[in-house]
Amino acid sequence: MSNWENLGTAVMGNTVPYNPNWTRYEQKVVTGVKELTRIRICRLPTLLLGGRIEAVTESPPGHYWIEIINDLSKMDGSEPFIESYGWYPQEPATFFNFFTVDGCLNSDCNYFRNKDKDNDDDNGGIPNEAGRAIIKEEDKKYSLYPFDPHHNKRYTLPNSEKREVNHPYIFATDPRTEEDIIEEIRSFARKHIPNKEEEKKKWSYAFENFAEYNCHTFLFNLLYETNLADRYILRDLHFIRFFSSASDYKDEYRYISDHHGNIFKIKNNETIRKQADEVYKRMKRVKDNAEKLANLLKNNR
Repeated sequence: MSNWENLGTAVMGNTVPYNPNWTRYEQKVVTGVKELTRIRICRLPTLLLGGRIEAVTESPPGHYWIEIINDLSKMDGSEPFIESYGWYPQEPATFFNFFTVDGCLNSDCNYFRNKDKDNDDDNGGIPNEAGRAIIKEEDKKYSLYPFDPHHNKRYTLPNSEKREVNHPYIFATDPRTEEDIIEEIRSFARKHIPNKEEEKKKWSYAFENFAEYNCHTFLFNLLYETNLADRYILRDLHFIRFFSSASDYKDEYRYISDHHGNIFKIKNNETIRKQADEVYKRMKRVKDNAEKLANLLKNNR
C-alpha cells in the first residue's frame, strides 16, 4: 500500500529545531533579499551518448525537483530523509500515448513499484524508481512518505557555475518565515495527490508548449504558487521556451516560419488563447521575480 493513501499526513513533514552550532553553510547576506537555505532547487542534467546536453544558456534539461532540508546539520549532502518533490509519468510516456499519461508525485505508482521489485537484488532492496519509500520508524521525524528518486544526489554544490543546485530567495518586504514557505510547498505537493473521487493530474511533454505539465513546469508553477525567486531560471532553456510559447499563443495571431524563411500568420483559437494567457500571467510573475532578484544581486556585488 502506498504511503500516499494517507492523505491526512502524507505531505506533512516535521523539522528539527535549529542548532546555532551548525555551521556547514555560509549564507551570503544581500540587501533586499533573503536566501532560503533549507530549500534546494535541483536540476539534473540529461546525458546523451556520454555527454551533457546543454544549450548556450547552460541549462541542464533533465529532471527537476525541489528538496527541503529538515536536519540542518546534514545539509551538505548526506541526509537520508530530506523531503523532496518531483512530478513523474505514472508509466513511461511514448509517441503511442502522445506523451500524455497520468502523473504521480515522486514516481510512487504501481508501474515503478513493480519495476523496483524486479530489480531488488541489484539495488540491495532499496527502491530507486518508485520514490525512496523505505522509511524506518525513527526516521519519520523527517519524512512520512516516499521522496523523489533523484533526491540527495549531489551533482554540484549550491551556487556553482553549472547551476544545478541552488537555493531560492524571497524579498525583504515578504513577511513570511522559511517555515511558512515550506508549508506552502507541502500544500502545493498535496494538490498533486488525488482523492478517490478526483481525476488524476496528467504528466505531459509537448516540447515546451505552454500546455504541457511535467517535472519542469511542476517547478515553475511551484515557484509561482509560493512566490519564490529562482536566480537561474532566466537561463533555463525550458522556462525560456515555455514562457515564449505562452506569449505566442495568448495573442490573436502567432507567427511561424518554414525552413525557407517564409513567415506565416496563424490565428489562435479563442479557448487556447485564454489558457495561454493564464499560463503567461503566472510565468510572468516568476520571470519578474527572477529579474528583480538578478538586479539586487548585481547591485550587491
